[in-house]
Amino acid sequence: MCRDCAMKLTVSYVPIFVARIGSGASAFLVVKLASGGHLEAGVVLAAYPFLEALGALIAGRWSDTLGRKKTLVVGYVVRSLAMLMLAWAFFTHTSPVLEAFLNGVIGLTTAFILTASLTMATDLTEVKNRGVGMGGFEFINLASYGVGYLIGSALYTLFKGPAAYLTIAIVTALATPIFAKFLIETRPVAPVGGKFLLSVLPPSAVVLLPVWFALTTIIGLGMFAPRVLQVSRETSSIAESIVGRLGESLIVGVLFIGALSLLGVGAIFFGRLADRWGRVKTFRLGLVGGLAALLVLNIALHLGLGPLESIALTAPLLFLTSAIGPSILALIGDEADIRYRGTTMGIYSVVLGLGIGIGSLLGGAISSISRQYAINGLATAALGVYVVMTTIHILLAKTYKTYVKDTIFVATR
Repeated sequence: MCRDCAMKLTVSYVPIFVARIGSGASAFLVVKLASGGHLEAGVVLAAYPFLEALGALIAGRWSDTLGRKKTLVVGYVVRSLAMLMLAWAFFTHTSPVLEAFLNGVIGLTTAFILTASLTMATDLTEVKNRGVGMGGFEFINLASYGVGYLIGSALYTLFKGPAAYLTIAIVTALATPIFAKFLIETRPVAPVGGKFLLSVLPPSAVVLLPVWFALTTIIGLGMFAPRVLQVSRETSSIAESIVGRLGESLIVGVLFIGALSLLGVGAIFFGRLADRWGRVKTFRLGLVGGLAALLVLNIALHLGLGPLESIALTAPLLFLTSAIGPSILALIGDEADIRYRGTTMGIYSVVLGLGIGIGSLLGGAISSISRQYAINGLATAALGVYVVMTTIHILLAKTYKTYVKDTIFVATR
């Protein structure tokens, strides 16, 4: 990759870096500040990803017909206004319905940022380096989300209320003009009579996306965990000492950023592997790693280990799971029609939004049934979703095996 191209690719990551820091902080704070009980909090939290899925359909189309940069900037402006209004709603405790509506608007407009940024990154890579380019996107996406989550937990520890959300809303709004100045358009607009998602989605994506949906549902379950996670009840004296020094909310933030950073670093590593070894083989490696990670996590929790010990034990297998994201994105990016690449890459946000939304609602439902065993219930649900979606993937792969082809041979010529 030429130096100028590498610089442009790096700049294309900046919007998602800023957006995901705000999203991560918002995810922690919304679940803490939402009005009502566990079920209401799950609905408020789920509004964001569900509307993000809807927004991705619009954003992909706009990225192709209006331009990547315009779509991205519009998303940021409206998102910033909605975040400021949600901060006001938390201060006034108006109703969970208003909170859910505003959080949904934030999710809808975040899809504009995510889809346009991902499409820019895809435009600026070639088949021979697209795996590592998508791995870089995944790293920024996950790691900055984790940083935001940690910032959100720190702000909540500091302010103990809506002032924490207002702070992150103001910071996000002020950052908008800074990155917008340096962005460039990466592709000419497509014909106005272009195609929509289902008509441009590569056939191989149909086979691979059930597993991506499973991962995003698990992320949704994890995002709800701070509502019920009781780190202070750890049996380990080391864990109790750490909680005593940092506070429970900050510990949850540290756990989340640790997990997402591990996945982000793995995305770069496995993105490069996908360029050299093959997209499909790298994907399958991650598929096995994800199943093993969830099995170990459930066994550890069932044996009485606390969240700190269980997550630490699962970490090596969690690293393998990070092979899934960049290999899927690279494969879809390879096969996408360049004229409608924004529409095609919108599938990333569609699946991301639907999965996290369902995971959030599922987390709220499970936690409302049993507070005492909520964490174990979330872990069991995560394993169940993963097994079901993996089974669907295998069945689809057997049925449509001619459609699941690797594009890496192009990169090695």
